Amino acid sequence: MKKLLLTLGLLTVSTLLGAATPNVLFIIADDASRSFGEAYGCTWAKTPNIDRLAKQGLVFENAYTPTSKCAPSRAAILTGRNPWQLEEAANHQPYFPSKFMAFTEVLVKAGIPVASQGKTWGPGDARLADGTPRTFGFASTGGKGKGGPPGEAFTAFLKKKEPGKPFLYWFGSANPHRPYKLDSGLAAGKKPADVTHVPAYWPDNDTVRRDMLDYAVEIEAYDAEVGQLIDALDASGESKNTLVIVTSDHGMPFPRVKGHTYEEAHHIPLVARWPEGIANPGRRVPDLVSFIDLSPTFLELFAIDGPGAGMSPITGRSFADLLGGEPKVARDFLIIGRERNDVLTRPGSPAGLGYPARGIREGTMLYIHNFAPDRWPCGDPGTGFKDTDDSPTKALADSLGESSPFWQYAFGKRPQEQLFDVSKDPDCVTNLATDPAQAARMQSMREKLMAELKRQNDPRVLGQGDVFDQYLSPRTKTADKPKKKKGDPVP
Repeated sequence: MKKLLLTLGLLTVSTLLGAATPNVLFIIADDASRSFGEAYGCTWAKTPNIDRLAKQGLVFENAYTPTSKCAPSRAAILTGRNPWQLEEAANHQPYFPSKFMAFTEVLVKAGIPVASQGKTWGPGDARLADGTPRTFGFASTGGKGKGGPPGEAFTAFLKKKEPGKPFLYWFGSANPHRPYKLDSGLAAGKKPADVTHVPAYWPDNDTVRRDMLDYAVEIEAYDAEVGQLIDALDASGESKNTLVIVTSDHGMPFPRVKGHTYEEAHHIPLVARWPEGIANPGRRVPDLVSFIDLSPTFLELFAIDGPGAGMSPITGRSFADLLGGEPKVARDFLIIGRERNDVLTRPGSPAGLGYPARGIREGTMLYIHNFAPDRWPCGDPGTGFKDTDDSPTKALADSLGESSPFWQYAFGKRPQEQLFDVSKDPDCVTNLATDPAQAARMQSMREKLMAELKRQNDPRVLGQGDVFDQYLSPRTKTADKPKKKKGDPVP
């Protein structure tokens, strides 16, 4: 009876939004910051297709991933739980624990078609309890470099599925992941002077600006993929009742962004269009939302009880109310963090030591707690800083040496506590943690962060944080693959 009442309650969501149960088209970039054309005030990366969706739907101004590496970020999307609640999956390039069910697997159990093209979860190794490779419920229409152009693969799926049946389709782009063709931006007719803002943590010179222009070319390639998918959707007649989400797993693959805990790393783009379900399109949504909120949102719209179907308890909260234009809960803070990003860049341990950190974003402030400030955030200097993708900007910062502030921004050790006012300092270069005027605010944020992490049973704040360092990885060459464990109760 409880499940029936819950289902009936969830079914009212679509009614309240003035639409039937929607389809979902989820489009996610690989390593894109909020440089999405007009939607986010960028003039040097042209994204007309994303801009069109923004005008027809919603622009989320404060969407965040809880962590800024691909595998743990995508694990958060799939499970609705923060990475530190996912055991091995908190790390990059991990073994994904079989006991954590994805919302897509729940949809499949409910008879909803779920398919994908390109990257879903990864990199890492995901297997079911019996050891077979895990697809997370996705029927693949083509992996990386396969399946043909996005529009063609999506069209084929739409023609094949049962008419009138809701679906979820995930397109995982390979853009703008590195490597880039050097000076592709210049070849496309862009000019270094086109870049309107070079972050304060990089030198503002020709090398960096040209690297940013090469990145812009990849962003524009992603936008073209978005355009193909939307054209296919519109041609199918399914667009009016399809929720389209366009986003990215984390920030751009440049020093001090991807893999770090600063604003540009976690603050991601998120644009939504749903003609029959979004109230007052053209709005900008200021509320704080996290990737862990996507799973419960999709489940609510499909009127499915995820935990009732076998998912671990979901930490995120649905933002279906924001689509309808009537916020029902306060979203005044969210949590971010990281564990191990690259197992091979930290010698001395079979598993590899990470750089544990957690943070809280509240109001205009970002507080970061670095649990092991004696470690190097990107790995020991002698290993080549493999946590940071190779690029002209990285090579330049490294060449300047430890005496340079740009080297320190990119690779240097950090104090245990950092506090930034992102409204005044979005690049997070002025640490306010030692400012007496901020002491009360920082104490309040620290206490709220630690209390919330304890509520989420984060091993890092329960005195068991070393477990993250000892989890093995498919990339570990000095240890055997871990034995499979029977599922333990999930906290």
